[in-house]
Amino acid sequence: MKKLLLASVAVLALGAAPVMAQSDSGAVVGGTAGGVSGAVAGGLIFGPIGAIIGGFTGAVIGSSVVSDDAVEYVRLNPTEPVVIDGSLEVGYAVPETVQLRVVESDPDYGYFYTEDRAYFVKLSDRTIVYSPGVVVAAN
Repeated sequence: MKKLLLASVAVLALGAAPVMAQSDSGAVVGGTAGGVSGAVAGGLIFGPIGAIIGGFTGAVIGSSVVSDDAVEYVRLNPTEPVVIDGSLEVGYAVPETVQLRVVESDPDYGYFYTEDRAYFVKLSDRTIVYSPGVVVAAN
């Protein structure tokens, strides 16, 4: 019975992501909602590790801001990693001291690397909109 209840909650949580992703802020809400839903479902079913994996997977699925071509461009054009104090999450405003490189295929977005991870930033307000996770930069 407990497993049935947990599975039902997980399905409901996953079903909520597309509804929440319909607002004007689009991908930010979609990525956040997907991440939250994935973390809730993963945590309920598989515990803490499931929450981490589910949250990351949900954020990736929920975000439609950055194309696969942009991710590949960033992988092929790494930057020198920077150090930033703070929690780098969707919506975090990147300090002016961090140099952003423009994504060639989409001039509205820039990127930077920190600790083997790429972050995509909306250039108009310098907020993080997406991170594909650990990206192995091409040599």
